[in-house]
Amino acid sequence: MVYKNIFIIFLFYVFLNNSHCHYKPFLLDKDKKTIEIGNFSDNNINISGKSISFEFKKKFENFILKHTPWNFVKKGGNIHLSGDFIDYKIIKKRNSKLKFIKMTVKIYCKDNLNPEKNWEKYFDIVKSFSQQDNFPLENYLITEKIINNLVSQLYNKIFNNW
Repeated sequence: MVYKNIFIIFLFYVFLNNSHCHYKPFLLDKDKKTIEIGNFSDNNINISGKSISFEFKKKFENFILKHTPWNFVKKGGNIHLSGDFIDYKIIKKRNSKLKFIKMTVKIYCKDNLNPEKNWEKYFDIVKSFSQQDNFPLENYLITEKIINNLVSQLYNKIFNNW
């Protein structure tokens, strides 16, 4: 009887040691798409000493990480983005208490998996503000809104094709 109990315990031990799963994360990650954010120049734009391209890249990375399963890579991504912040204007309309800030950005998207999906596009983002507002503070807030709008437009442009 003792041998029978020892044999059952031995079989149970062997069963437990041989029935576990092997997790291999590289098998899951090989299907993940990658995105590379290249150079974005903002040479023509001076917004109170702030690097608009740096702020944009940071917000875009955070947005992608939060809303997609994609990974960022430094080189060789499935999608490569780069671009230029071309223009930044403050426009005052006659007989109006509003001013408008308009930013124009040209973005290049290179799809390394499917070159037929490559594109370049101009994005115009316009935000209004009151002339009576405190402009330096309002300028900062409007710039944040412009960047958020650009991130949203770019996300929609890229991921509508996937």
